[in-house]
Amino acid sequence: MNAARRLLPPVLLAFAMASPVLGADAIRPFAGIALAVWLSAVLAATRPTERAFLGAAIVSAAAVAAFLPAPRATLAAALDRAIVFVAVMHALGLLRDAARSSKAVRDCGAWLIAQPPAWRFAAIAGGGHAFGIALNMGAVTLLGTLVNRANTLAAAGGDPRVVEIRRERMNVALLQGFFVMLVWSPMAISIAFTLAMIPGLTWFDIAPPALAFTVVFLLLAWVIDRIKWPPNRRLSPAIPRAAPPARQALPMAGLILALVAFTLGLKSLFGYPMLEAIVAVAFGFAVPWLYFQYRRRGPNPCAALARRLRKHSATRMAEARPEAIVLAAASFLGVTLGALARAAGFSAFLDALAPPAWLLAVGVAAFVIGGSQLGVVALVTSGIAGGAVLGMANSPLAPLALALSIQIGWALSSVLSAYSGGTMLLARIVGTGPTTFRRWNLPWAATCFALFGVAAYLFF
Repeated sequence: MNAARRLLPPVLLAFAMASPVLGADAIRPFAGIALAVWLSAVLAATRPTERAFLGAAIVSAAAVAAFLPAPRATLAAALDRAIVFVAVMHALGLLRDAARSSKAVRDCGAWLIAQPPAWRFAAIAGGGHAFGIALNMGAVTLLGTLVNRANTLAAAGGDPRVVEIRRERMNVALLQGFFVMLVWSPMAISIAFTLAMIPGLTWFDIAPPALAFTVVFLLLAWVIDRIKWPPNRRLSPAIPRAAPPARQALPMAGLILALVAFTLGLKSLFGYPMLEAIVAVAFGFAVPWLYFQYRRRGPNPCAALARRLRKHSATRMAEARPEAIVLAAASFLGVTLGALARAAGFSAFLDALAPPAWLLAVGVAAFVIGGSQLGVVALVTSGIAGGAVLGMANSPLAPLALALSIQIGWALSSVLSAYSGGTMLLARIVGTGPTTFRRWNLPWAATCFALFGVAAYLFF
């Protein structure tokens, strides 16, 4: 059993990378068996939340088999999605593991934190956004730790009020910058899930308007911070510091650009689905990154790399198991519940209501945000909402508008939810409850949602 727990996640990762080359139909039986054996091996160690998601996935599969006229295609798509999400989590985990020991990452993080007070919010928001592209949740761990270590009483000139103000401002900047990345980034799970759900839509279709929303949302974050915390309220002590050299950030910037370029290249030039492209690029970057780290440190880099990969398989993958199981089950549910929603008449109900496009778009985003407040992950609510709209006979919402509605709902739901991975992770680092972040982020999220509603009314 221990061998199965340790070895099968890398096997699933290999299956996901081979799927675009050999075909999903050829890979699915073997990958499905590997997934079932792995889940059986780890089941005794799972927590109630993981078991609840697995149970819901099994019940939804039974419902699909019982009530849908052609269940095989739906179940195959759901299984493919679950397999690739396990692979995504472990590939991104390996990339995060490489980042933990990277001097380039540490230097860039230190450069962001060392910015002068007038630029610190923008620097941390931009850093959270950029690091999120490359490291996913690793960005919250890395920058969250750096931010909260730097926020000391000595750095605040001995004033505890300054510590509290900085605590709120820097963590709000990190979360808002990080989660708005979900609107557009080709490395984000949200984009990959939505593009897999909506036929015919590509990242190049969604990127221009998604990037426009992202820029506006980031600017809004900075403006709201300036309104809430004008210079006379920040109480920042006047401690002169030399500006850190920008070259500290260049290696990390180059890595992020390369990750995005290679992911899009696999997608556009070789026809890789976005999720499989993320897996291949994350793994393809992480292993050489680790190798060059060891080569700089001394002899036998290959032996050191092999030991690191064995340790990662034995420990880091076990740590990521709960998140991988929940995301795999939630992605399975996103497919099955979307199909069941159409069969249950949700799409027909929407057809009967005949809402205007802008109202349907706002409703989709609100459904995703509302579900997250109850602990329902966006993978599930996005699948249900997207499936219902796609099943309409006369949908007023264009595929691009539907995708934007889901992405914006996903990003805002994550920053407001006490159950999202990023807020729970940062809450542990900060030493506070995750509901604190909802209170801090609500003015920004509400403004972004209202702006999206206006844009939907004008353009959808």
